[in-house]
Amino acid sequence: MKKISLVFSAISIFLFSCDKAITTPPSTTPTNNNTAAQTPSFPNGDGFLVALKSITKTTVAGFEVNTELGTGVAGFGDLATGTYNDAGAITLNSKSLTKNSNNTYSYIPGATDITGIDFGSSINWNIAGAGSVPAFTHNAQSQGFPIADAISGSFTTINSASDFTLSTTGSISNSDSVYFQVAGPNGVSLKRRAANTSSVTFSAAEIQALGKGFGSVVIAPWNWSTQTISGKTIHVVNETALSRVIEIQ
Repeated sequence: MKKISLVFSAISIFLFSCDKAITTPPSTTPTNNNTAAQTPSFPNGDGFLVALKSITKTTVAGFEVNTELGTGVAGFGDLATGTYNDAGAITLNSKSLTKNSNNTYSYIPGATDITGIDFGSSINWNIAGAGSVPAFTHNAQSQGFPIADAISGSFTTINSASDFTLSTTGSISNSDSVYFQVAGPNGVSLKRRAANTSSVTFSAAEIQALGKGFGSVVIAPWNWSTQTISGKTIHVVNETALSRVIEIQ
């Protein structure tokens, strides 16, 4: 069984890899701008639509800067086997997604569009359809994005000799599950927790296994619904990802 585990990137903020659109949690070496967020997995179904709103905090010349990126990914076929089919043209809020070599689709921000898709007032999917994939539209605005405050604290370093607690400054709402992630030079530690969980602790041993150097922390609450469209089971996910570049010492 393959898992839907998507890596989204923005110019100078995120790293993007179409070849890893459908894979297990990444084990690539993080860099000082690796703030990729995990997305949920589904063991079965006929398709998925994922809208992701990422907010990354970095420090530039002593000033904190928040960069927001909107993007999306879609795929149709047999989720249990990871086999995907051509679905024709796909847009999210009128932005065209690119079809990857494995027939999944993703929106890749360009140099003139570094903030990606604007989710300010809508989450509208349009699938042209092809072959066994029906043509349909879906508005996920009523489902909405999870609401999460900023990552708690002003830290930019993590002490690998101590346990580390990753939390938000306030509560999380409108989520079905939450991912907490710490990435370092040697790998990624990922924890999934129940709806609206706002804090999790990583042990010193878990942090030490990630290596010393630059990496990132991510809190990513997500919600999902299952739609039946023309007899097909489609999973619809909206995810908010808060991330920060850090250094493990």
